[in-house]
Amino acid sequence: MAYPDAARPAAPSLPFPHDPGIAALLHPRAVALLGATDRSRWSAMTFQNLTGFGYGGEVLLVNRRGGIVHGRSAAERCTALATPPELGIVMVPMAAVEEALLDLAAAGGRAAVILTSGFAEAGESGAAAQARLGVLARENGLRLLGPNCLGLINHLDRVPVWTAPLAAGAPPGAVAAISQSGQVGHHLNTLGRQLGSGLSHLVTTGNEVDLDFADFAAAFVADERVRAIALFLETIRHPERFTALARQAFAAGKPIVVCKIGASEAAAQSARAHTGALVGDDRVFDGVCRQYGVVRVSSMEDLVTTATLLARTGVLREGGLGIMSNSGGICGLAADTAVAAGMTVPPLSPDGAMALRDLLPDYGTPQNPLDITGASTLDRSLFGSTLTVMAREPGLAALVTFADLPDLERDAADPLNRAGWQHMADALAEAPIPSVLLSCLGRPASPVAQGIAEELRLPYLAAGLQRGMAALGGAFWWSARQRRGLADAAPRPASPGTPPRPRSEAEALDWLSRCGVPVVPMTLARDEATAVAAAARIGGPVVLKLASAQVAHKSDIGGVALNLEGEAAVRRGFHAVQARVPADASVDGVLVAPMRRGGVELLVGVTCDAQWGPVLALGLGGVWVEVLRDVALRPLPLAQTEVRAMLEELRGGALLRGGRGVPAADLDRVAEVVACIGDAALALGPALETLEVNPLWVRGGEVEALDALAIWRET
Repeated sequence: MAYPDAARPAAPSLPFPHDPGIAALLHPRAVALLGATDRSRWSAMTFQNLTGFGYGGEVLLVNRRGGIVHGRSAAERCTALATPPELGIVMVPMAAVEEALLDLAAAGGRAAVILTSGFAEAGESGAAAQARLGVLARENGLRLLGPNCLGLINHLDRVPVWTAPLAAGAPPGAVAAISQSGQVGHHLNTLGRQLGSGLSHLVTTGNEVDLDFADFAAAFVADERVRAIALFLETIRHPERFTALARQAFAAGKPIVVCKIGASEAAAQSARAHTGALVGDDRVFDGVCRQYGVVRVSSMEDLVTTATLLARTGVLREGGLGIMSNSGGICGLAADTAVAAGMTVPPLSPDGAMALRDLLPDYGTPQNPLDITGASTLDRSLFGSTLTVMAREPGLAALVTFADLPDLERDAADPLNRAGWQHMADALAEAPIPSVLLSCLGRPASPVAQGIAEELRLPYLAAGLQRGMAALGGAFWWSARQRRGLADAAPRPASPGTPPRPRSEAEALDWLSRCGVPVVPMTLARDEATAVAAAARIGGPVVLKLASAQVAHKSDIGGVALNLEGEAAVRRGFHAVQARVPADASVDGVLVAPMRRGGVELLVGVTCDAQWGPVLALGLGGVWVEVLRDVALRPLPLAQTEVRAMLEELRGGALLRGGRGVPAADLDRVAEVVACIGDAALALGPALETLEVNPLWVRGGEVEALDALAIWRET
């Protein structure tokens, strides 16, 4: 592992003043190996890492029998050490962990890394033992990392508190990676090295008995040397801490990229409502990430690549992507991939096209994406001159060029090759917009390639076209979210006294109306004559619906009659609907309402996720909710601006933009009504299981709830 002095920014004087325990973990003056022994591979590896990779503090050894360990004298206890250890690495058997922690605390230790496994991951008895560790730590002023973790590496300050093998590689970068899995953390460190841009820090948090990923991420938000944070998560134990962290990072302009596994069983599943089937905690987490500007990816490789790229670009200005290569095929593939990843590839300005026409050969075409052609093989200055023009295009927010740096020394030494890379490096260094050199192929950066990139300061990422363009898509999305900002939700409305418990459709719609939601006018008809009179007052096609608190989905049993016009049709419809009453259901009557046509139907549902609490689901309604399952999710409460963003996420959102005789929807009005439905659900209190409006009818500026369903938890 190389730590070139030139690549390491100066450490801040007080990197983490808010928590001395975290400071002791990341910047310990003295580290003690508790349970050090020549018989343990873990002990030998940890000792080798601390003594062989530049750690400047003291390395102390503790073995209950004393003696010589790893060629040094070992103390029998921490309290017998001449130098008090700030940090202890605990690798004793599970039964001896508590005693080791007490000894460390008595010697003045501030923190411990617990390698030992067999705690909460091993069942109830292990969970109880882990809980005792937490109590012991609090009572003795210790901060704990783990148990069941591999430790941490502070690459920037040469602190490898790491119990697994370390290999030489890229210099420290600006991405701090945190993983709940030790082995995945090991892979993330390897990926940073292979990408050609190492990590700044790596922390594996294991079972998180005390410190969790959010503690370290908050510390890295405060460290100016860290420019992006990569999280590999198996679970989120404290959702409120995650959202607080996301807000903190967003405010600091520091991107968080997350790879989360464990799409668990859908929370709040309800067979009586569509919403319950659409909401699961993994989908909700996706919505949380979107709401708070967290970039979510699906692989370890994408995690490191995206975080590394974001650390380099920062917030991009509004605009599109410029693409360059000396291959037309690469240009076309990159453009297709960019559009699929949500980016635009805008045409060149007239001035830019004219400037490029003067540089390119006659057979070259000045356009974006730009193929500088095979002429660059003879005239290597084309790499620099065309980059300079492209980087100054007013419509671009970022620029990417493609080239694979060589694996062989003979190719690196070729004068023509070096001239081309130098021209490229000079142009990229002067580019006024973030610019990156991506490899075409996804393969580890060779030592030769890394040497060239470091020597010439080329912003090179050996990510390959597909993965690199996906990372750029994440950068564009995050930048747009940064420009839009986070919206604070309006306070939920206060309910005077005990909130009602609407059971039927009529009661649910009445509650929504009282909360400010526009509701279709309707009449509850208990007899045929009332239904006919109500239809006559409407004066057009009507819909009749069975009114019963025991029938959630009336259309499933034929309890809905649509598009009825004229007295005879209404009379027949009234009797047909009444005939569909189940034997065990009580009936309030039949609802008569005007028939709404020619608009777009949405579903707006609120249900309770076991982890994130009340969640709003928004998607296409009517029959489409079952077919497309096109839904956006967010925890409540929600601001109107966030609802507007949800509408734009929907694949079927194009329907709201109008066409084929349907006017474009007033999206601000729709967002206002949807946010109001969310507030109405919250006002009903925690006993509510589901409140669903399906459909919410939208036509231009007209927005109405046509049907509503409230389901309550059984007590």
